[in-house]
Amino acid sequence: MKNLNQWYLHLFLILLSLSTVGVYFLFKNQTYFAFLIWNLFLAWIPYILAVIAQFIHTSTYMILRKIILIAVGLAWLLFLPNSPYVLTDFIHLTILKDSYVEKGALSFTYWYDFFVIFLFAWNGLLLGCSSMYIIQKIWKERFNPFVSWLIIVLTALLCGYGILLGREYRLNSWDAFHTERILEILRETLHQEAFVFCLLVGFVIMTVYVTFYVLVNSIGSSRHSSPYTNEKSRR
Repeated sequence: MKNLNQWYLHLFLILLSLSTVGVYFLFKNQTYFAFLIWNLFLAWIPYILAVIAQFIHTSTYMILRKIILIAVGLAWLLFLPNSPYVLTDFIHLTILKDSYVEKGALSFTYWYDFFVIFLFAWNGLLLGCSSMYIIQKIWKERFNPFVSWLIIVLTALLCGYGILLGREYRLNSWDAFHTERILEILRETLHQEAFVFCLLVGFVIMTVYVTFYVLVNSIGSSRHSSPYTNEKSRR
């Protein structure tokens, strides 16, 4: 795995989020879509936690480093579903579909809202993928590539379940501390439709993440590197 240029990545994600919020204020529906900014804020939390985990992982002087790293990692896993969760905000276009119809056709307002939601969803996916990449690299360095990929697959499936709890049962990440309510809802989700939902969403998250991983590690090459130069160097 290649190392991410953290400062460039931080700057890029900050500028992307600021520009997205700017577009939102240009096109916002003042009666409904204010939740997008809150959801984007929640999508930032797992990324920040992943950066903290990386700092702890590379620190050689921190007392109780492993215990703190585990605690931060669990918090990261708890908040991670908030990043891809923004994708599900497209459902509001369906809920409000009748309000977008003018003279038998979709109004421009529909398309404004569609692309604004897309920008927020894109932000969330990039934040989620970046944090997953950082965490996978930590696992790879502590164990091996196989374990790191196994953790990522399990994480994607758990994200699918987290999105199910958030969208269908209206739970937030901090509701995990309400043990009785969580256990009751866990029993309610033990059915086929929930299982298929988690598999599908987990597969979508893995597809997006693997795309991100391949783009970071496998696409492009050094300007001075080519099959011809490599062949010449072997002669």
